[in-house]
Amino acid sequence: MRKYQALNVAIDSSEDIVQLQRLIRTSVLTGSDQELDAFFGDLKTALITVDNEFKILYINNTASNLVGDKDYEAEKGSMVIDFIKRILNPSSLISFYEHLIHKKELNLSEGFTLARIERISMTPISSDGYVIKVWLNERYTDSAANLFRYFPGLPIAYFGFDLVAGKRLSIRFLSDNFHILFPFLDVDQVIADENYFLSIFHPDDLPEFLSKIQHLKKGRDSFNTEFRLMKPDGSEHWYRLISGKFSERKDKNFWLAYIEDIEEKKRPILEKARLVHETLDDERNRMAMELHDGLGQNLVALNLYLSTVMSETENRMLTICRDLAKDSIMLMKSMCYNLAPPELDRGLLYALDVYFGKMNELSGNIEYIYNAKKVPLSHMTQENAYNIFRIIQEFVTNSRKYSECTKIECTIGKRNQKMILEIHDDGIGFDMRKMETGFGLKNMVKRAQVANATIELISAPGEGTALIIEF
Repeated sequence: MRKYQALNVAIDSSEDIVQLQRLIRTSVLTGSDQELDAFFGDLKTALITVDNEFKILYINNTASNLVGDKDYEAEKGSMVIDFIKRILNPSSLISFYEHLIHKKELNLSEGFTLARIERISMTPISSDGYVIKVWLNERYTDSAANLFRYFPGLPIAYFGFDLVAGKRLSIRFLSDNFHILFPFLDVDQVIADENYFLSIFHPDDLPEFLSKIQHLKKGRDSFNTEFRLMKPDGSEHWYRLISGKFSERKDKNFWLAYIEDIEEKKRPILEKARLVHETLDDERNRMAMELHDGLGQNLVALNLYLSTVMSETENRMLTICRDLAKDSIMLMKSMCYNLAPPELDRGLLYALDVYFGKMNELSGNIEYIYNAKKVPLSHMTQENAYNIFRIIQEFVTNSRKYSECTKIECTIGKRNQKMILEIHDDGIGFDMRKMETGFGLKNMVKRAQVANATIELISAPGEGTALIIEF
């Protein structure tokens, strides 16, 4: 057992080489590889022994399965050159030939055609030939490989990647079933081109994915997200990705990502949400129309009658009734506007511009400032625009009631491929640690989730309150 463990860890010491040499001679004499397989058959290191005529004397299971070429099978008696040329690029192959011919020791750490290879060594063994070892990246495990080999229909695939400069990732290897989960992708290009995989992301989902990649660079060790990939025919397909750092060592820049096909799970949820939102839209419009055409007209008529009566006689109670009618008319108009702002038909930016303009007209003690850079929001759905608009209204309402502010300012711009909307007041602020999540904040959070947005509330005593919406 001690012998097996020593050889399983590494075959580098002279004692190990002598032991290997003895085993090779035994297997050649007996014509059996059983003893060699007992030691080397399932090593994570690919192992090949070669005679002086460059023919394979022994090849373990790991090496046999390394190339994955259906038209080629490395086996005992075949030429090792045929195997090596499938795993080395031309320049490294020349170096290998030279060392093989001159029977010199060789160590290569680059120039491989397979991303999973980490290192190759060749060691001459006196007059018996050579030992060739191929070290594989530590992230490859037999369990994962076998899982996808025996269950290729699983809706899950995985890949390994390094973080590179900018918001990019270099995909180092793909699981065996990757092409089954992504039949519309060019698998070779996924590895060869750092931009290829990201180029087929849905434009609405790419900013969030890139943002989470940035978080990894800033020290986070995992993330998960849902996103859509665009197929060549223009259709979308939903996936969920879970990624984590493979090694706890800080100097290891390698990450493992598992992708699950969630199309069948996601579509019913999205369809249900769409129907709910359409129903809510219809109901909001109906209520706004009934308020305006029903209650609104009655209040206007009441106000006219009260004005007529007051022109004939002065009465304090009639004055109070008329003022109440006027206030009710203003409140009704505000409710109709909040339920279905007509300006939203022309986009979120225009609706907010009109909204803050009206607030300046109605409020004499608070100054409203609105700044919007020209940002592309044509992709935003009516429902998402409505929810973000309502979040802003909720914030303004809370600021007017509680903050004792004199100014509310709203700005919209673009940062890191995301739309950023920030609104803040110059009021008294509050201690975030003592904040109670009231109905208003809960409502804002729910609306943000529906609109595929994130919100962050920031406040401190004496420093006002700010809300940042990212979408």
